[in-house]
Order: sequence, then C-alpha cells, then structure tokens
Amino acid sequence: MKFKALVLFLLVSFTVALGGDDRANVRGLGMAGATTVTSRTIDAIGVNPALLGYMGIASDSELKGKIVDSQTRQPIPGARVEIKNLNLNARANFSGEFSLKNVPPGTYTVVVTQKGYETLVIRNFRVSPNSKISGTIQISREETGKETVVDFKNLDFEVKEQKPIIYNDNSDFTMSLIPQMGAGIGMNFLSYNLYLDYFTGVDSAGQKVARHLSDADKQKILDSFDENLGTLIGQVDAKLINLAFHIKGVGIAIGARERVFSRFDISKDFMRFILYGNTPGSVFSYDVGVGGAWLREYSVSIGTKIPFDLIAVKNINVGLGVKFIQGFGYAETDGLNLTIETADSTRGYEMTASMKGVVRRAGVDFLDPNKQDNVKFSPFPTPAGTGLGFDIGASAEVLGLFVAGISITDIGSVNWTKNAIIVSGDTSFKFSGYSTQEKLDSLRQSFEDYINSSDRKKYESFSAGLPTALRFGVATDLKNFLPFFPGRMLISADYFQPIGNKSIMFKKPKLALGVEWILIGFLPLRAGISLGGFEGFALSAGTGINLPFLELNLATGHLNQLMSGGDLRHFSIATELRLKF
Repeated sequence: MKFKALVLFLLVSFTVALGGDDRANVRGLGMAGATTVTSRTIDAIGVNPALLGYMGIASDSELKGKIVDSQTRQPIPGARVEIKNLNLNARANFSGEFSLKNVPPGTYTVVVTQKGYETLVIRNFRVSPNSKISGTIQISREETGKETVVDFKNLDFEVKEQKPIIYNDNSDFTMSLIPQMGAGIGMNFLSYNLYLDYFTGVDSAGQKVARHLSDADKQKILDSFDENLGTLIGQVDAKLINLAFHIKGVGIAIGARERVFSRFDISKDFMRFILYGNTPGSVFSYDVGVGGAWLREYSVSIGTKIPFDLIAVKNINVGLGVKFIQGFGYAETDGLNLTIETADSTRGYEMTASMKGVVRRAGVDFLDPNKQDNVKFSPFPTPAGTGLGFDIGASAEVLGLFVAGISITDIGSVNWTKNAIIVSGDTSFKFSGYSTQEKLDSLRQSFEDYINSSDRKKYESFSAGLPTALRFGVATDLKNFLPFFPGRMLISADYFQPIGNKSIMFKKPKLALGVEWILIGFLPLRAGISLGGFEGFALSAGTGINLPFLELNLATGHLNQLMSGGDLRHFSIATELRLKF
C-alpha cells in the first residue's frame, strides 16, 4: 500500500505542484518554491503562518495518565500532579485521568498529592523531546504529610516519541542575522543572448558600430515571443528583520520586509512596428502595460495546533498573519491602447495616432517627476500610501504518510494618497511628415497639452490590491516509504495561483516539485523543477551549511538558464544567514 501511495504522491506532485514568488525564502527557492508545507520558523512568514505551530510540536511533550488507589485500584478524583520548577500542574478528573501538555524536554521531579493519601515524589522524571509519556500512578492511603520517594525508571511508564512525517525545525528561537535577500528578473520575449547578438553593435575597425538587421534577424527577434504579449518582470525581495519563537505550543513570528515589483508589457506587433517601421497603408494597434510598486510591510504571524484530530487527519495546524503596509511608490496602466495608422502613398506621409486608457501613479516626493530634483533620497520617507494585509493558512498530517497545507497570502490593499494622480482619456493626433523641427515640436506640445489638461488629470487618492496568491502543497519524507533510504529526503509539491493585482503579478498558475536531501547532517542539498507561470520551465538548486546555532543558505531559481543551450531569459539568486537555538 505504501508503494502505491508513493506512486500516487509523485503523480500528484508532477501535475499539481508549483513554485511561488517569494524570492527571499532561500530554502524554498532552492526547491523551486515548493514551500506551502515545508517552510519552518521565519520561512513561514508570508507563505503559510500555520507552519509556525510546528515550532512547539517539534520539542514539547505531553504527560498523561491515571491516578488510582494502590489497594482498590479505584480512580482518585481531584489528585494533584505537579512538575516542580515548571509551574505546571493538573488535577485528575472523575476517572482519575490527568494531562499535562507543552512540557519542555528535561529531567524533573513530579509530585502527586491528595488529601488522605501519601505524597508521592517521582525523581529523575525524564521527558524526551516530542513524545507522549503515559502510565498509571498508584498512591496509598496514609496520613497527610507522609512522603514516599521513587525513581522514574522503577515505574511502568510508556514513552512514545512522536516522529513527524516531515522534517521539523527543533529550534526554539530563530532570527535572521543578515537580511534574507532575493532578486529576480526575467522576460518571456527576447533573451540576454539575443540582446548581445543584435543590440550591442558589431566591431568595425576596432570600434563598435550599429548592426544592420536583415529580415532574417528581425524574424528571429519576433519569433522569440512566446505569445503575442511579451512581459518583462523584475522583483527585489528583502526580509530585513525576522525572528520566530514559540510559547506553550504557539509559534510567533515578527518580520519586516521590503518588496519592489516592476512589470512592462510589450506586444509582438509593437516590436514589429519598431523593426519594420510604419509602411504606407499599415495599421498597428497594441496594448501597453506598465506596473510597479515599492512596499514595506511589518508583520506579526501566529500558528498553533488545534486540540483535536479527525479520522485519518491529525496534527491540524492553523495560522494567521497580519501586516501593516507602507507604500512608497506605485504605477499602473488600465486598458491603455495605442493605435498608429499610416495613410497610403496617395495622401503623402500622414499618420493618425490614437490613445485611450487610464494611468494611475503615486509616490513619495523623490519619485515624483515634478519634485524629485529638489528632494533627496531617504530610506525612511513618509509613505505615499498605507494599508493592511492578511495571510491565512492551515496544514495537517494525512493518513500518517503525507502533510498537506493550504494558504492565501497578501489579502488586502493599499490606499495611495500622496502625489496620487489618475490620467484618463481617449484622443487622436494627426501628424503629416517629420521634415521640420516645427512639426515635431507641434506634435510634442499637443501630446503634453493632452496629458496635462485638467479634464484628463485628477489629483485624487485610489486603492490598489496586493499580490494575493493561493497556495496548496503536499509533502512527505521518503523514509515513510523506504526506511532503508540513506539520509533523509524531503519531497514536496506545490500549486501556486496568483489571484491579486494583475498590474504587478503574472496571472498564470505555476507547478513545482522540490526535494531536500540530507545525507551529511550539516550539508543539505536541494533541487526542484517548476512548470507554468511566467518562467515556464525552470530548474532550481540550493545548498547550505546547517550548524547547531547557525545556518547559511544559498539558492538560484533558474539553473537551466545557465546551462549549455540556456538563453538567459530569467535569473534569480538568494542568500541568508540565520541564528537559531
């Protein structure tokens, strides 16, 4: 059955997995973004807050049992069980049963008391990490005040370690020592190699001169478009300060994150217009898309295990993250279209250009074109917009073989108020020839008058959504199926669906499959494959050094772009250094 389940898991992994857009999650980037159930401690911030609940589960244990009369074997309701020096105690119910949860690992003295019975002192009571300790405690009727001392090893207690299905970080506290930094850039048209071939000139007598493009060269450039609309996307993601800890089974994380998005859409028809020009009788119509945002968020996230299980579903965790967001710059176009019509030869060289759509922008003063010359850059400017965002998530162990999780991140919006401008309209320009500077100046002035006219430019605030995304993931440890497999191999699969602001996101879903193999304890090896989304096909790789108190990670999300035959359309890299104990 386990073998069939493994085959099913792999099939599901290849058909419903995905890589997300969290460039600063270094461990996840090395696994192609398959992070919805594998992120731990500070990595769970912004991915799935429910996973913070594993911090408490990873180390704390539970002590439960029954207190009975040593002669009658009848339960003793109300008997008190106390773990000295921990301020943990419980009373037995009517059945004599008691439970003490969230007991940290260690060796303790346990005291059992009840009026009319001896005081039982259990020394050297050893609590192993992540275990359930259960047994029956017998006490005798005696005058109050008599004390009996026993050793834990002489009592019949069952100790059952709760081995997690997948890896859990046993750290009680984790903090980034340097910002978790990630950056990526990519396009689904052209490539870095094409840029070098056709747009950097050629050598002529020791000098660089412009290259004349043949029809074959132009067609090769056009053929580089995966579809009619080409997109260039850039992203910088920095988790500046992050720390995670747990208190009595509740994982808590605090973070500060900087994110910069940029997106530029260019149609294949527009590139054809640039390459071939506007021949007489031609009509070019294309959409223009521009989007960008600079956001800073301060977040608090919590995750915990709910106190019950379901049939075949155990260790259910839920989590919530709240973000206060400051916005420093934003721009977007909505339905912006440009059409250029060139008259035939009988009417001379006459062009008609029409433009319609909406442009919204806002930003701090040093990003405002009208003010930036008089304002200096500051890393802590007064924000141009503010908002709230939320992350929600859940995870659970299924059939004792897999861990499944789901989350929705970046729910919310930013209200942009500073230097906020909305430009809209629908107009046409006529242009007859370009033989004189006067005609060129006239066209330029007409365009500026149109843009700056009061009926088209509105100085008013507007709201823009966050890059909301839906994530679903499953993961397992290969040892659950192949106990003899050397080391530990984590296999994880994710599905990622953008559902938020289309101006700063690519809307297609992505699938990913990632693995992490630890054959040597301090040296994890990571790899992954993703399909769909903006990048299409991508190979990821990563590694690190994992020491008892320190962890260093490094990853790239587009290894295939660097291999022989890669065209360097996409590139991403991330690194981090964290302290843990």
